[in-house]
Amino acid sequence: MLIDYNCKIILASTSKVRKKILEEVGLKFTVMAPLYDEDLEKKNLKLSPKKLALILAKEKALSVSREFRDAIVIGSDQVCEFEEKEISKSKNALEAIKQLKKFNGQNHFQNNAVCVALNGKIIFKSFSKVKLQMRKMSAAEIESYVKIDQPWGCAGSYKYESLGKHLFEKISGDYYSVLGLAVQPLIAFLHQQKLIQLK
Repeated sequence: MLIDYNCKIILASTSKVRKKILEEVGLKFTVMAPLYDEDLEKKNLKLSPKKLALILAKEKALSVSREFRDAIVIGSDQVCEFEEKEISKSKNALEAIKQLKKFNGQNHFQNNAVCVALNGKIIFKSFSKVKLQMRKMSAAEIESYVKIDQPWGCAGSYKYESLGKHLFEKISGDYYSVLGLAVQPLIAFLHQQKLIQLK
């Protein structure tokens, strides 16, 4: 069983999917909402999808780390990219359908960044980019998916952890990055620093 090693671990996220990913690898941690207005920053920042994911993950981790300096704080962010531009999260079913029709039969990308902070400083960061090839679907299929899975508010307007897999022909890259938290580099770092151990 994984145990923490002389440290408290905090996940700076309210995402149920990210929480589940860390639980599945046996980490002991607490969850805290980032003390950071992500939506406001997105409006002010004109960055590439990669740089945006990295800065949002960093700021999420730092916002909690400044309050809990003795804890290992994990921040992560996901930015959907189509035609080299950030695709904002849909707010309702109509916007989700519109986004998926745009991706229909095309390739798009998910940019995932993970940062770890300690004592108000970033001590680790990783980035991964996954290419997703959406199969050619009818409008009725897309509308049916959105009705069933209700994926608005998700990066790309699909829940890959649920029925979103049905939308695609192929993905090229890390499965967990599509879900929103590339866990393998994170786990490797925590072991390298002896912050966790198997026992």
